[in-house]
Amino acid sequence: MVGQVVKKPFAVGSKSEREGVFIATSQGEFLLRRRGGNPFYDPELVKLVGKRVVCEGQMLNEFTLCVSDTKVVS
Repeated sequence: MVGQVVKKPFAVGSKSEREGVFIATSQGEFLLRRRGGNPFYDPELVKLVGKRVVCEGQMLNEFTLCVSDTKVVS
């Protein structure tokens, strides 16, 4: 999946409300998660905000990508 990493509100109005790290692609925006990473704040994903990346991983549901590998492309 190729796209721009952005940070924006997630789960607004719920107990899980937080700033989420997403990849914005031509197919839509997907919340990024890392196996073993904190789902509420993952500093490794935050480092990617503003960068264009290629992410590999497995979709956990229709809006969450569990990232197994990420490469910055620009």
